[in-house]
Amino acid sequence: MTMNSNVFGAVRMGYLVVGSRKIDEWKRFVQEAIGLHLASESSSALAFRMDAHARRLIIENDPSEDVIAVGWQLDDDAVLQVILDRLKGRGVQIDYFCDGEAQVRGVKSLHRFVGPKGLIIELFVDPLLDDTPLDMPCSAFITGAAGMGHISLMSREPQRNIAFWQDLFDARVSDTIALARGKRTALDVYFLRLNQRHHSIAIAATRGVSIDMFKTRINHFNMEVATLDDLSAAYERCIATGCKLSRGVGQHPNDKELSFYVHTPSGFEFEIGWDALAIDEATWQEGMTYRNMSTWGHEIPGTFSSELSLGHLVNAVRSLRGEEYLPW
Repeated sequence: MTMNSNVFGAVRMGYLVVGSRKIDEWKRFVQEAIGLHLASESSSALAFRMDAHARRLIIENDPSEDVIAVGWQLDDDAVLQVILDRLKGRGVQIDYFCDGEAQVRGVKSLHRFVGPKGLIIELFVDPLLDDTPLDMPCSAFITGAAGMGHISLMSREPQRNIAFWQDLFDARVSDTIALARGKRTALDVYFLRLNQRHHSIAIAATRGVSIDMFKTRINHFNMEVATLDDLSAAYERCIATGCKLSRGVGQHPNDKELSFYVHTPSGFEFEIGWDALAIDEATWQEGMTYRNMSTWGHEIPGTFSSELSLGHLVNAVRSLRGEEYLPW
């Protein structure tokens, strides 16, 4: 492959790393409510499995209460080299790990650099695998070629943010949702795919005054369960364990996923979904724009909520004080 080779379809989300001091709360949340397999536990970190990968979700004892890093799995070394050449061509500093640091992530080796909003991006080819039976209340999660799920973030510079993912991974914009608050158009959400999953990255942006309503790097991440029974059981477990729902069960108009949202112990949201659309590149129609976030449900049917919490307003004002970091 050359630097100009297209890597679309050869990239997927491999793992997610959260920094939190609330280790015990995260253990209960992920193991009992969400339903992942606890693979490793210490006073400094938790690691969870959802399939044959040795580690998919990692919680590190860290004060950030935020997502620290996202690991992206690449098909092979040729794809990795294309992406590394792109980064070097942009003058991005890249660090390489092939020892204990990589094993902590559940991979044989990784390359690391600082991505949008300070989110650490880690690139790897070979995950460490674990063939021991999974011990989890969920029957299975959808991973494989589509990766482990998606992340959603808010950006004050959405077009530059989209261009970053296009430059790096040849991302494609699946569609857009334009939301209105009262008589004013409020928010645009762009859905970027890297493979058959409808989106691996969603980027939200206010129209008019550019603000970021979230103090965390992402506003939510998503995992997709295998069956409707898994979704309903996860909902019941979240209620039983005292999780705070942020949005009830509903369906999105673009990816057709049935899902609900809960607050994580660190404050950002976790979306649990089922039956999301897998895109057929031969027949997919680009450029669709939807006018609501939910076809039904999600406690906000039809439009984006007209009310902002005090926390959102404080975060929005704070975001105006500095520039949003982008590698280029």
